[in-house]
Amino acid sequence: MDINTIGSTILDESNSPRVLKKTLDAFVVACGEITDIRPDRGFNAWSEDSLLDNGVAINPQAAAYCAMDYDRSVAFIRGVYAAISTLKMRFPGAPLEILYAGCGPFATLLLPILGLLLPGDLRFYLLDFHQRSLDSVTRLLDQFGFCGDAIRTVRADACSYKHNGKLHLIISEAMQKSLEQEPQFAMTANLAPQLFPAGVFIPQRIDVSMCLADLNYEKELVGQAEKIDSDAVAKSAKRYPLKTVFTLLPEEAFDQMQFALISADGLRVELEPVIVVFPERDDIAEFDVAMFTHIVIFGRYRLRDYESQITLPLKCHELSPPVGGARYRVSYQLGGYPMFQFERLESA
Repeated sequence: MDINTIGSTILDESNSPRVLKKTLDAFVVACGEITDIRPDRGFNAWSEDSLLDNGVAINPQAAAYCAMDYDRSVAFIRGVYAAISTLKMRFPGAPLEILYAGCGPFATLLLPILGLLLPGDLRFYLLDFHQRSLDSVTRLLDQFGFCGDAIRTVRADACSYKHNGKLHLIISEAMQKSLEQEPQFAMTANLAPQLFPAGVFIPQRIDVSMCLADLNYEKELVGQAEKIDSDAVAKSAKRYPLKTVFTLLPEEAFDQMQFALISADGLRVELEPVIVVFPERDDIAEFDVAMFTHIVIFGRYRLRDYESQITLPLKCHELSPPVGGARYRVSYQLGGYPMFQFERLESA
């Protein structure tokens, strides 16, 4: 299966999940054979991760494995293609400047569709912190016949990278569920101001919400389903939404960073906190407290509960079992390992 066939198959929305899975597997196998980088499902190569000031840059093997998060890859690839098509209409006749930050070793969100976009008045910049990933991408571009002045690789930290001029599209997907560990927020805060007005940042929106949920029951529902329907799971399961604790919008991220606070212990920087109050329920101890992540990639392309590894619920073990009437200060803390922190408050 050649690279253009892979791209066309992924973009064809009439294809079944089985066909899409087979196609992405073929892509990963081909890339692995060319580059000798094999996906590492265990994410167990901490010695090769890079610990940055604003989060962890996962190693190339772990980044390669992300391609096998099938619904995630398909949704992002389709969103990127739709965004480029939209930008061609917004900026007719202008060469589009496109940055893919955190491209990893396979440039998964762009490489399958690159042949469907070129030739054209497009300039691509593939950025990653790991030189091994960039060497891998260069090898793939050469193998698939995409080398040329229209595509450049850049070794840099996306949290501090400054592009020479404005960009029309920025693709920046470096996240775990509930925005933990990886530097998605810091990357967004740094890169989004470098867009042209009317430019596009992918993803367009990330919401993290706190809920009371019966996670074991939801896991059973998901395990029984042939295709995940997150709305059906939410309706069928015992779930009590509490509050959206953080929304990441590219156009607001820079200001959020500027108004970040020093945490109470003086050791970390945190974004503006929210207060969450648990309801008074007789059965509250039967619930888990969990964070759920929803992602708007571009337009109608999005990822919801259980549709991806990055939208699986994250159980808040430190808040279990929940207590009715309990009040918590919830803040997203930045630094070398971004994560949510919870502080129990005295009842009002």
